[in-house]
Amino acid sequence: MAKPPRLVADHGELKLNASVGGTRRDLLLSDRGESLLVDDLDYGNADLVPFTVVKALVLAGGASVPEGQDARDAAWGLSGADGGREATAQDCYRTAEYLRAVEVSERAVETLREHVRATELSTYLNADEISSNADRVGKLSDIAREL
Repeated sequence: MAKPPRLVADHGELKLNASVGGTRRDLLLSDRGESLLVDDLDYGNADLVPFTVVKALVLAGGASVPEGQDARDAAWGLSGADGGREATAQDCYRTAEYLRAVEVSERAVETLREHVRATELSTYLNADEISSNADRVGKLSDIAREL
């Protein structure tokens, strides 16, 4: 059984240690991803992080494999959902707010929407509220045309 994901400190930098493709990996956190975990959710070094939150972060680009593996492929390779820490209402609410504010890669957006629909995140976020880079560029183009 895979170990649940946890935050780890590596030379003063927080990383998300998770099982990806059967191997423990230290995922790099974006500034926004770290802010969600540390500032909004009060996680610290060695704390278990709910799988629901980890998968959402990976798909939204808030946590990534150092070698630059595609977000969708990395998310599909995640394991450790059984056991570990369950996502609280606060975890889901704050993660939903985070997902509303970020632009998701076109390749990962549908997988993230499916993840939201299948988890408690759907209590706080309609999956259709998640937009991709392409969605936002399209909306900006529409606005520019109207001017």
